[in-house]
Amino acid sequence: MSKVSILIAARGEQYKINSGVSVLYRTIQDIYEKATGDFETIVVFDGPPYQDLPEYPNLTVLKNEWSGTKESINIAARIATGKYLFKIDAHCMLDQGFDEVLQSKIEDNWVVTPRLYILNAEEWKWQDNRFHDYFYLPCPLTDSQGFRFQAGAHWKGRTQERLNITDMDENMKLHGSAWFMSKDFYWNCLNGLNPNDGAGRWNGEDIEISLKTWLGPWGGKLMVNKNTWYAHMHRGGQRPREFGVSHQETSQSATWSARYWMKNSWKEQTHELGWLIEKFWPVATWPENWRVLWKEWDQNNIL
Repeated sequence: MSKVSILIAARGEQYKINSGVSVLYRTIQDIYEKATGDFETIVVFDGPPYQDLPEYPNLTVLKNEWSGTKESINIAARIATGKYLFKIDAHCMLDQGFDEVLQSKIEDNWVVTPRLYILNAEEWKWQDNRFHDYFYLPCPLTDSQGFRFQAGAHWKGRTQERLNITDMDENMKLHGSAWFMSKDFYWNCLNGLNPNDGAGRWNGEDIEISLKTWLGPWGGKLMVNKNTWYAHMHRGGQRPREFGVSHQETSQSATWSARYWMKNSWKEQTHELGWLIEKFWPVATWPENWRVLWKEWDQNNIL
């Protein structure tokens, strides 16, 4: 097995769970309890407040000024020494041996994600037995609140329909809270994350990686590996928004991303976006006449 560099971009993450430690502290502890292969962990604080973290071997902590989620991930990826990068949010629980399972079935041009559960952070366990294997690209043409590529988009129907078909399967879109790929693919194909596009410095990571992987000239794929899992702490109750990004910024980012990709504006793409819709058809929220609606929208809008 090859070395894995685990990347965490964190701002704040001060939320305390029942053990009296921050959720970030507990996430790092969990990594060192569950990883079984050769690995390192790189934490990049995107501005204060900073935290003192446990002393573990091969743990690098960088305390930067504010640069945004995307650049924080890039910073960690630049100094990573592993063959593979595993980006994980700063509030996650992991499966035993996740690092070795994820690289056991991967191709050079794949981005792989584990099965997703929801984390009960206070008790550090799954919220319940429900899980998500697949995610879809929401249709901006049917968005009742604007013209957006919204985050999340759990594809419940596909998760159930393909439950027992295969343990490795193609996935339309990332959730964004965890992804695994080779360092070479991240830099030489995806060219890292772009903090300077219209999606902004904090949003759009899931859309950027998903669509560049599928539509680019490298024959890439997003894959889900159902043989391992992670559990992600969703927002709610007293849990803070980790990067403190406003709803307005998030909505503006989702709108820019939808307009950019629906216009097929990326110069490196060898597939137009409609190819991806057809590949996974039928897709949740996309109507039967999506091509007609898309053409009408395209004719009446500029980027």
